[in-house]
Amino acid sequence: MNSIPSDSQSEQENIPNTNPWLDCCPTLRNELNIELRQSSDRLVAVIEDPVRSRFFQIGYREYQFIMLLDGKRTVSETVEVMKKQRGAEEFNIELATKICHWLSSIHLLDTPTPSRTQNLRKAAQARAIQSKFALLNPISFRINLLNPDRILSKITPFAKHLFSGWMFCVWLLLGGYAWSIIVGDYDRFCGSSVGFWAVDRWFWLIVIWAFLKVLHETAHGVACQKYGGEVPEAGVLLILFAPLAFVNVTSSWRFSDRRQRMVVSAAGMYVELLVAFIAVIVWAQASSPWLSDLCYQIVIMAGISTLLFNANPLLRFDGYYLLSDVLGIVNLYGKGSAWFGDRIRHFTFGFPLDHTICGQQELHYVATYGLCSFFWRILLALSLLLVASTLLGGMGLILALTGGIFWIWFPLIGFLRKISAAAKTSPIKRLRFSCVSAGFLTMLLICFYGIKAPEISSAPAIVQFHDERIIRAAASGFIRDLKVENGQLVSHGQRLLVIDNPELNLELESLRQAREIAKIQARIHGQKNEISLQQAEFANIKSLDEQISEMEAKVAQLQILAPFDGVVFRRGLADLQGSYVKQGDVLMHFADPSKKQILISIDEQQFNAVEINIHAPVRFLFHGVNVVQSNIHSLEPQATDIPIDTSMIAPSGGPLAVQQSGVRDQGLSEDEFRLVRPQFVGRTELQPTTSKQLKAGQLGTAFLYGRRVSLGGYFVLHFKNWIQTTLKSGQPTT
Repeated sequence: MNSIPSDSQSEQENIPNTNPWLDCCPTLRNELNIELRQSSDRLVAVIEDPVRSRFFQIGYREYQFIMLLDGKRTVSETVEVMKKQRGAEEFNIELATKICHWLSSIHLLDTPTPSRTQNLRKAAQARAIQSKFALLNPISFRINLLNPDRILSKITPFAKHLFSGWMFCVWLLLGGYAWSIIVGDYDRFCGSSVGFWAVDRWFWLIVIWAFLKVLHETAHGVACQKYGGEVPEAGVLLILFAPLAFVNVTSSWRFSDRRQRMVVSAAGMYVELLVAFIAVIVWAQASSPWLSDLCYQIVIMAGISTLLFNANPLLRFDGYYLLSDVLGIVNLYGKGSAWFGDRIRHFTFGFPLDHTICGQQELHYVATYGLCSFFWRILLALSLLLVASTLLGGMGLILALTGGIFWIWFPLIGFLRKISAAAKTSPIKRLRFSCVSAGFLTMLLICFYGIKAPEISSAPAIVQFHDERIIRAAASGFIRDLKVENGQLVSHGQRLLVIDNPELNLELESLRQAREIAKIQARIHGQKNEISLQQAEFANIKSLDEQISEMEAKVAQLQILAPFDGVVFRRGLADLQGSYVKQGDVLMHFADPSKKQILISIDEQQFNAVEINIHAPVRFLFHGVNVVQSNIHSLEPQATDIPIDTSMIAPSGGPLAVQQSGVRDQGLSEDEFRLVRPQFVGRTELQPTTSKQLKAGQLGTAFLYGRRVSLGGYFVLHFKNWIQTTLKSGQPTT
């Protein structure tokens, strides 16, 4: 038996024992449009309510029944006609009553009492109140801005060709070519993500996002008008004050061709991905760093973010409506929610199962979606509440509490009301309820306080050379005889380059000549027996020897030799040949590639847990490398607000929040940055094989293991830390 659809804004209710429908003569409203369609392997009927712009789907048996409602026959008489004329022997009074009750609840019946006009007016008022009440939810609310139908009617004649067959073939070719570019230049593509969230890129990110969202919703509207639909509304959906555009393409349910509805649902993602494909091609050919960076931002915003959010069928965005059409199940979300709630009520309270929620053919789809969407809604709600309370401080806590009322408290009240209504017709099985409740509470206690695991927290990390040497110029001069290239592996004592300083050589030669003259003078004074003068010359010779030794050491330093086996690296090293350098200038860096360390920036809240388990294993995650495991060998005992490396701070796209120091101390200039929250520095040594896999300067994430705590203890601990941080941030500073 096909199902009675449960609309997302009106759930089925239990039918009371006294049946007022048996002697009632209902009929459908005259303005309703009903159309039979082939959905998958069965016939269904779509009911359009043009007054309220709403659509409903019912099965073929239900369609046969409601078409017999002429306002003259009673419901019981109509059931008998169904059995005789339609051959529906299994059709009974109970099912007919459910159908009539559902038709009445969504105001599709035209009955003399109460009047249809009064019913529709009350329903419209209820929807208006509900819409205004929804605006009070600060976490998520919707704002209608305009009717875009006229604007779209001017665009559609030109843009509708985007959704033609030949254009789809072009789309596939561009997608395949763009994907081959990414695969072929994967390292460069991933490397372009460095600094993606840097502050200086926020303006272009916002501009790109706004452009893509307008393009996305325009595509939905154009596709809907292409097949004869209307687009009466356009606006903004605000989630945590982050705007998401929307258009109302409900009229697409009027399309009998399922492929047309799927095109409307996928139009936004289709156009955004087309933009992403073109951006990849331009990115690969761009010679300008600015253009390359702009194209990469478009690829991420139009490609990856679109697939992660719009294509997610558990969110009621494009992916959900596509899935509904692919499966041929209208109101999949409502049916899944109704199925899950019905099973919970049956399992907990012993109420009888409602087998009319969906047909047997679609049961496993509805059940799977109901389970997944339930847990997804909980996860999404808790995540948004947590983000609101974390990012917005005290105001965020108020927003989180308000959102909790709308998303948790009100649904709970509605659930309890349904339990109360169902209990009037079917008594609650108290023993069953007690056993289920006790088992559920016991399971919660075990999960929250019985099962313990190490507290795991993440911290930013960076790879650095263990013994990195900075090779500086010992004297001023011109670089000649450059023997190495950037990244070249050299052995201990190997010549790297030579600095040509003629003045230093002349000075050395001058000192040597002065020493020879002093020796001659000392010999002459000895022959003349001028002992005092001879002693003076000996002292002069000794002083000259010391100066010559110092000068020879300086001249020897003009030949730069490798201090140990390792690699040399410097950006633009080849440009040093023939250039002039001053004493103390940095020539190059030198390090052993097999000896690297990982530096971890540890927050104050993590310090105590990490200090207790200082020798416990720490896991590191770096892009393109398998999980690295090591131990913390040393931990700085005092926190510092000086960042480990500039690549780890927010202006460079890193995770650490900073502020300008404004103080000239500790080697920092006034325009350099200081950490907002002081950090401890942990160091780990790497094995030679692991060290060679990682690159110096590579950013990653460290997963720190602290004391073993239960799940309940974990939440209590973090709640205390959050309170302490909030109170501390509210204290005045000097």
